[in-house]
Amino acid sequence: MSKKIIFLISSTFVTCATLAFIEHGLTINYTIKTISKISLFFLNIWLYSKLFQGFRFTDVLSMKKLSRRDWLHLLLLGTLSAGIVLFAYLMLQPFFDIREIKHDLTNRLGITATGFIFVGIYVTLINSLLEEYFFRGFIFFQLPRKLGYIISPLLFASYHIPMIALWFNKFLIAACFIGLWLIAIIFHKVNEKNRTIWFSWIIHICADIMIIIIGMTLFF
Repeated sequence: MSKKIIFLISSTFVTCATLAFIEHGLTINYTIKTISKISLFFLNIWLYSKLFQGFRFTDVLSMKKLSRRDWLHLLLLGTLSAGIVLFAYLMLQPFFDIREIKHDLTNRLGITATGFIFVGIYVTLINSLLEEYFFRGFIFFQLPRKLGYIISPLLFASYHIPMIALWFNKFLIAACFIGLWLIAIIFHKVNEKNRTIWFSWIIHICADIMIIIIGMTLFF
């Protein structure tokens, strides 16, 4: 295994582990955690680009590779992803206490009803792009294909678990991990042909929009 691959795997693991510690090991609000995540993602990618040749920040952001048919396909997949999120919520709602989620958001993360609107905009448009760039555009495309299909989905799923660890029981958390792992693999599949992150980002946005709409019922 080359030094580049070893560095990529180890550094991204450390980044995700650090974010997990920040999530529960430090008493800070959502804004500080967000700044920490952006900084760690950028630092990880920047260090890699300085240490190894061949990585350019804009390669996975090219829109020239997408046709009109691709965009229509994206909208269909995005609508489907939002529907799946809503269906999963309705099916699993009896198995968790939605008041616990609101309590965690307001007391641990300091998110108010007004603040949730801004959080929703950030999560939908910016956070989703950060995650797609880091896990798909950076990790997946910089690793050999087979290894990328193993490492990136595992990191993506593991990275999300600390955020929801206080919301669900261990069985639902395990189900969420499997679901996130499968979603990551699907995201890789839709990105692989064109080698951009726009496919997975649009789908990610649609899923997040539904999550935020559901979340708004907690506050309004």
